Amino acid sequence: MSARTRFFRGWLYAAALGGLVSLLQGCGTTPSQTGSLDYRARAETRTQENVRVTAVVLSPQETLNTFVLPLAENGIQPIWVEIDNQADNEFALMLLSIDPNYFAPSEIAWKFRGQRELSFDQMMDIFFERHVPVTVLPHGTVSGFVYANLDPGAKAFAIELFGEGESRLFEFAQLVPGFEADFMRVDFRDLYEQHGRQDLDIEGLREYLEQLPCCVLGGDRESSGDPLNLAIVGEGRHLLVTLVRRGWDLTETMRSDTAWRTVASSIFRSNYRTSPVSSLYVYGRSQDIALQKTRRPVNERNHLRLWLAPVTLHGESIWVGQISRDIGVRFTSKTFVTHKIDPFVDEARQYIALDVAASQSLRAFTYVKGVGYSDRDNPRFNYTKDPFYTDGQRLVLILGDQRLPLHNIEFLQWGEPAEREHADSPASN
Repeated sequence: MSARTRFFRGWLYAAALGGLVSLLQGCGTTPSQTGSLDYRARAETRTQENVRVTAVVLSPQETLNTFVLPLAENGIQPIWVEIDNQADNEFALMLLSIDPNYFAPSEIAWKFRGQRELSFDQMMDIFFERHVPVTVLPHGTVSGFVYANLDPGAKAFAIELFGEGESRLFEFAQLVPGFEADFMRVDFRDLYEQHGRQDLDIEGLREYLEQLPCCVLGGDRESSGDPLNLAIVGEGRHLLVTLVRRGWDLTETMRSDTAWRTVASSIFRSNYRTSPVSSLYVYGRSQDIALQKTRRPVNERNHLRLWLAPVTLHGESIWVGQISRDIGVRFTSKTFVTHKIDPFVDEARQYIALDVAASQSLRAFTYVKGVGYSDRDNPRFNYTKDPFYTDGQRLVLILGDQRLPLHNIEFLQWGEPAEREHADSPASN
């Protein structure tokens, strides 16, 4: 039976289940592999009941070693998956949970037709043969690749399996080998090892967040900067998976090469998704994690800085953060050149709320006081003297373990955004 025959048999099986998967590969043996298999040594495994899933994202070099083709140069990033199903039920793999815009095997074959002196049909056989079988029989194991879109720094994806009357969800967030993320310099286990972290109830969390400083500190660690306008409750891995799956990129460490690449992105309006961000300070240290969503030039981006707080909520980690939107660049006496922020900083705060809600990972949200109100008549200024206007409140996002539709998100009535508290919103002044 050819690889394509197995593939289309699987497609028919999916249609019989209701057409939830647009393209499924049929049952078959574990695909044969060629080239370097070193990537398997760092694969991560998740287990739920009697189903075990192992997965790993390949670097561009690993991809080249394995396929002997420059897939990364064409924006393709394979993810190797192994599913061990020891349940009595049959499962199917939801490919869209891994990448909603994944590459079909024949699509890649067309891109590389004629290379290695192979025809289009021969290339199709190679990529179909290595594609993961998506039908997982009871007490069976399958493995192979899903051809995802290239993410340069980190890859977050979910392996979702569904069967008759039940499903399984396994989340992964992995750094691409060779990428130096700024958060890699932080030893999170050591941050509060000496004194531990105080565990709070929900009212204790409210009091704690209201008593935080209004703003981060700038590069001199003394001057007030952007408003500290966000708190997220959730474990680090789940937080990263949620944000990276929504298109947020990790930021690289600041080095001479990344600094020059940032300048080039600004001048030539090229895309640099993992550009470093400047250091701002809370708890006496620079941000623990920074993420961003860029448009084509790096001077247009939404960027987010997070600090692990010395408190927890019922054992869950709390991340205090600052989010704003860069809309351009300008000269400044503080840092010579800086990104100019959108003065309506509450818009960026609203963006992250909508983004996390759209991820279906948001269990509850609320607002707390603590930032302080400002408008266009009485603006406040960040470290590089950009004005900003805000309703004065912090957004609090509480992540959930299960996916939740929008209508099930709970609003904790701690406070209201200022447009409801004030007769005039910042934008109306």
